[in-house]
Amino acid sequence: MRYDVAVIGAGPAGSFAAEKLSSFGYKTLIIDCKKKKVCAGILTSQYARRYGINEVFVERELKGVRISFHDITAEITYRRAIEYSINRESYDSYNLGKAISAGCELKKDLVLSVDEKDSFVDIRTKKEHILSGYVVIASGVSELSSSFGGAKKYAFCVQQRIDQKPEDYFEMELQGCGYSWVAPKKNHVLKGTSSTTGYPDIPGEKGLIPLEPARKTFSKRALLAGDAAGFVSPFEGEGIYYARRSGELAAQVLSGAISGENSLGIYEKSWKKEFDFSILKKLSMLLSNDIIKEAFVREIRDNEKFNKLVEAILTKEKKVQIKDLSLII
Repeated sequence: MRYDVAVIGAGPAGSFAAEKLSSFGYKTLIIDCKKKKVCAGILTSQYARRYGINEVFVERELKGVRISFHDITAEITYRRAIEYSINRESYDSYNLGKAISAGCELKKDLVLSVDEKDSFVDIRTKKEHILSGYVVIASGVSELSSSFGGAKKYAFCVQQRIDQKPEDYFEMELQGCGYSWVAPKKNHVLKGTSSTTGYPDIPGEKGLIPLEPARKTFSKRALLAGDAAGFVSPFEGEGIYYARRSGELAAQVLSGAISGENSLGIYEKSWKKEFDFSILKKLSMLLSNDIIKEAFVREIRDNEKFNKLVEAILTKEKKVQIKDLSLII
């Protein structure tokens, strides 16, 4: 059996791409190996504004964020926004169910290789060979995404469940070459830490989070989406919004390619028009310096204008310019 599109990975990028393609009437397959992802499980206010929230997977409403460096702690209580802490497994299961309801087929299997031919894609899994007209690679940071030019820079993350009373704030502790976080859930928290130099020597589940978009996110018959394409906000590590939206954009571009209306190169123009990582990349670069880290947290704590500026960066409530960061330079 030959498919119009095969989607590798059933996270938000893959499931939403598959749901849209199936709703367009294309014969779509999701291939997923059910590997658990290291994720704090936060739906940002940007996500909530665009897509709304379903209580099925929400564990807690969040009032804001606390940011610390050494013994300095600053609190940003969102004035016009709410973020949500979710059960990531429930969220992924819900989205996959919607894709299947739209007509997508699911195969639980591990993809070993993807070979682009002139008129189709040959996908080899542990169980079989699958032929498809096109492929969406949404399998996160992996050897497969790397072979298609995926994200080259990433952080090494470790996360563990801690049974302690949660609060209503997402917490970030800035560190030497990364940061630690506490994500409050319904009756526990997820504590994690990241580093750019290797996995932190602490117990927990391990994973890789990209730090910048891939240089090229398309080929002749393949598109990269979500983490596989490096679509993660580099400051706070937020990726679910970008995963979902990139999956939708991939589906739209593929629909046009199948009907002969456009080439896959339109995909790169589409996401670059929507995703502006420049301010967050600049902020991450600034915060590589410990002196600026301290000044940054102190300004959030003591300067209401700067507190509102960082709130705007995190919530995407308004456009922030790089020059606005001059307060801490």
